[in-house]
Amino acid sequence: MNLKSVKAWLSIIRIGNSIALGIAAVVGYIVGGGMNVYEAAKTFLAAFFIGGGGNIINDYFDREVDAINKPWRPIPSGLIKPFEAYVAALMFFLIGFAIALSSSYFAGIVALLAIVLVYFYSYSLKRVLLVGNISIAFLTALSIVYGSLFSSVNIHVFLAATYAFLFNLGREFLKGIEDVEGDKRFGIKTLATVYGVVVAFKASALIYGVLLAVSLLPIAILRYSIVYTLLALVVDAVIIYSILNAKTLRPADALRSTRVLKIAAFAGLFAFLFHSI
Repeated sequence: MNLKSVKAWLSIIRIGNSIALGIAAVVGYIVGGGMNVYEAAKTFLAAFFIGGGGNIINDYFDREVDAINKPWRPIPSGLIKPFEAYVAALMFFLIGFAIALSSSYFAGIVALLAIVLVYFYSYSLKRVLLVGNISIAFLTALSIVYGSLFSSVNIHVFLAATYAFLFNLGREFLKGIEDVEGDKRFGIKTLATVYGVVVAFKASALIYGVLLAVSLLPIAILRYSIVYTLLALVVDAVIIYSILNAKTLRPADALRSTRVLKIAAFAGLFAFLFHSI
């Protein structure tokens, strides 16, 4: 396997997103009061592999749309064959499920539900107005709740999961602007394709406005630490910048905003993590 192939597989796995899901699970575990390194590692790996499998299967089902929207992606560019991607996705799902099941039957059930949801999201749910956006945001929040199953589900876990849900839902609406042309051609119903990019932008701005308020609740009510405060304010500033940047309604600017927000998501997760350590 040459360097180009390695890069293609890292791209189709969306290594940054998969690591973020793993970190989200660890955040849930630690925010819930867990401190066992072995358990934290297992929660990370289960979420990482299920998330990676979900990203691969999403590219598999999106290969024709990506040929228009993102022809540089591994499958439409020819770097990875569709069958190879499908088999790899199933392997990732199996590994993630096995790791979760080794922890407990309940964890295995939650992992299996996540796998089924992400599969059908990629296969058909993403084409249903709002259902696809909500599904992907829910799956991200679920990774935090999943991690807390090995410690305890408390108000801090609920806040972190709510934060993750809103953050990703707002980003999903911006991605609708980014992918609007290809989505229209293939009949994918998003806010951008059904109601126009202006509505999609306003919905994203509204969700992020709510998120900015939510990010201040731990400071105002629960007296979170200065570390959380600083990181939350940095994320809030990035969110404001991203919304202002996407205000042009151009797909290229929406793409730039969603990529910047992807980086900010890490800071948001670490804000909750560092407060709990």
